[in-house]
Amino acid sequence: MLKYLLPILFTVLTASHSDLIPSVLLFHLDASANDLKIINSKQTLVDHDILNKFLLDNSALKIEKWIETASIEDQYNGIRFSRVYRIHFDSNKLDLVDIKINLESLDCIDLVDFDYTRKPLYTPNDPRYNNQWYIDEINANDAWDIWDISSGETPGDRDIILSSVDLGVNWQHEDLVNNLWQNLGEDADGDGHTIEYINGQWVLDPGDLNGIDDDNWDNNMSTFIDDLVGWDVSGSSYGDNDPDVPNNGGWAHGTHVAGLLSATTNNNTGISSTAFNCSVMSVKCTNESEDPSYITNGYSGLLYAAKAGYFSQGFSIVNLSWGGGGYNLFEQEMVSMCADNYNALIFAAAGNENIEEAHYPSSYQNVVSVTASGPNNGWNHWATYHTSVDLSSPGESIESCVNNGGGYSSWAGTSMASPVAASVAGLMKSLHPEWMVDQIHTMIIATADPVIYEVNTESYIQGKLGSGRVDALKAITTELFPKIELVDLELIVDSDDGEIYLGNTVELTSVLYNNPDWGYAINPEITISCPSDNISIINPSVVLDNIPPEEAMINFEPIIIEFTDNVEPGNQVCQLNFTSNQNSYVQYSNNFEIVFEVNEFEVLLGDINQDEAIDILDVIMSVNFILESVTPTAYQSIASDLNEDDDINIQDVIIMINLILERN
Repeated sequence: MLKYLLPILFTVLTASHSDLIPSVLLFHLDASANDLKIINSKQTLVDHDILNKFLLDNSALKIEKWIETASIEDQYNGIRFSRVYRIHFDSNKLDLVDIKINLESLDCIDLVDFDYTRKPLYTPNDPRYNNQWYIDEINANDAWDIWDISSGETPGDRDIILSSVDLGVNWQHEDLVNNLWQNLGEDADGDGHTIEYINGQWVLDPGDLNGIDDDNWDNNMSTFIDDLVGWDVSGSSYGDNDPDVPNNGGWAHGTHVAGLLSATTNNNTGISSTAFNCSVMSVKCTNESEDPSYITNGYSGLLYAAKAGYFSQGFSIVNLSWGGGGYNLFEQEMVSMCADNYNALIFAAAGNENIEEAHYPSSYQNVVSVTASGPNNGWNHWATYHTSVDLSSPGESIESCVNNGGGYSSWAGTSMASPVAASVAGLMKSLHPEWMVDQIHTMIIATADPVIYEVNTESYIQGKLGSGRVDALKAITTELFPKIELVDLELIVDSDDGEIYLGNTVELTSVLYNNPDWGYAINPEITISCPSDNISIINPSVVLDNIPPEEAMINFEPIIIEFTDNVEPGNQVCQLNFTSNQNSYVQYSNNFEIVFEVNEFEVLLGDINQDEAIDILDVIMSVNFILESVTPTAYQSIASDLNEDDDINIQDVIIMINLILERN
C-alpha cells in the first residue's frame, strides 16, 4: 500500500487556507482495490461497499475522476492519475479535516488531499499604451538580430509549441491565426492544414472533421476526436475539440496570454512576441457555464498540452497563468510527470498579492515561477514575492490580444509576466533545438539580469524576485552551461589516524564530473572558503583544464587547509565553489558543501611520541624542543607542557622524570 507521510501541521494549515474548496477532497485508490464504477445515485455512489458507505455517511453528493482523460500509462511516483478521484460533499454537514483523516484510514485508500481554487491572475488596467515597452527591456530586439531577418531568416521555429492552458483562445484573431498550432496528425484530407478561410472567416477544416481520432496518440480512439487546433478539457467526459472562447470580453484572459506567447510578428499587424514565429496552442480549461474567474480543469489542460506537444513535436512549453494557495501532492506529481515523461517546460504566474507566500502551481518543483516587474525594472509592490520565485518578467501595462473585435488591450499581472518569459523560452528552443527541458529551465533562470535587485533595494524582497529579470539576448547567446557534480573527495591529513585535529594540515583533492549532453566547462576554477578565521587556506584557488561533457577532472594540485589550534572543535562547514565559462555573458557557478570534523586532542601528558607510554624517549624529545633542535607539532606542544603553563621548559622535564620514577 502506498502511504505518504504528511505532517500534521500541514493538515491544520491547509484546512484554514482561503483558497481551500470547503466541500471537496481528492483521493488515490489503493492498488489492492479495483477501479471504481461511478454510479452517483442517492443510495449508491460507487460499486465499493466500504467506500460507498463511508461516502453516504459523510454526506457525499457525488464522486468523479479528477482527470477524466488520464490513461493507465499516466503515472508518477506510484500515483496512477486515472485512479485519482474527486469527492463533492454537502458543505453544510461536514468537518473536512476529520473526513480527510477518516478517509485516509480506509484500506482501499492510500492518499487523500484537499482541493483548491485556481484563478486567472491578471489585474486589468484601463490605460492602453501604443508600444510594448517590455520588448526592449528584455532585449528581445537584440535577440532577434541573431537571425538575418532581412535575408529571409525568421526568429522562432514553427515546430516549437507554446500552450495557453487557460480560458480558451480566440484563435481566429488576426494576430494569432497565422501562428496557430495545427495538429497535422488530424489532417484527414491530407491538404497540409487543419483550418481554412471560408466565406470571410477562419474555420476548422471541414475535410478534417471526420469524427475519428486520427492521430490516436493516447491509444484510445474515443478521445480527443478532431482536436485540430487544441482542446476544451472542460466539457463532459473527454471534452470537445472547440478551444475557442465564448463571444464576450470576460473570457479574454487566455487570448491575452496567447498573444504574449506567440503573436505573429513582423506582419504589419497588431503586436509582436518574443517567440516571433513559434506555434501557439489553445487549451480551454473552464466550461462556459462556469465563472471565468476560476480555472476548473487546469491540470486536465496541462496533461493535454504536455501530451499533445510531446506526441506532435516531442516537446512543448506550457503556460499556466493561474493558481492559488495550498499545496496539493496530486498536482505536484502531475506537474512532475508532464515535465519528466512528456518533455513539458512549464511556466506559471507567481501571484498578484503584495505578500510573501508560496503559490501553486508556480511554487511546485519542475515549474518556472514568474513574478512581475514594471518599466525600468521596477517592482511596484503588488506582485507576490517568495524564495520559490525563479524569474521576474515584465507584467505591467502589457499589451496583447483580446476577444472583442479581434482587438488589443493593455493589462497587468503575473498572468502577463509568465507568458512573456515563456516566449523567451520558445526563442531559446528555436535557436537550440537540441536543448532539453532541464537545460532551457536552467539557462533561462541563470541568465536573468540581477539588475532588478539593484533597482529595488528593499531588504525584505532580496532573493525573492527570482534570479533576476528575464533577458532574451543572454538566454539565447550564453553557451550551454556544464552540469558539474562533486563525485569524490579525498583528504590527506598529517595525523597518524587520518582524523583532523587542532593544528593539522589537510590536502584536499576533488573529483568533478560533467554530465553528458551539457556544455563544456571552459577555464574552470575551484576555490574554497571557510567561515572561521582560524582556518587558513594556503592556496584557495586552483585552475583546472576544460571539462568536456561526460568526463571527470581531478585537481592534481591539492588545496591546502590549515586548522589552527584555535579552531572550534566539531563540524566546520566550508564551501567548495566551482566556476567556469567566465568569458560568456554569465559565468557558471556551483557550490558544494564540505564538512570537516575537527577533533580535540586526546592527550596523555608526557606521551610526546604517542606510543601510549611515558619513558626516556619522551624525555629526549622534550629536551630537543627546549633546545629548539626540533619543532613540536600541535599535539607535541600540548603533551610536553606537563605543568600547563603554555611553555616547554626544564620544569616539564622534571615532572616527566618524576612520573617515570614513580611508576617504576
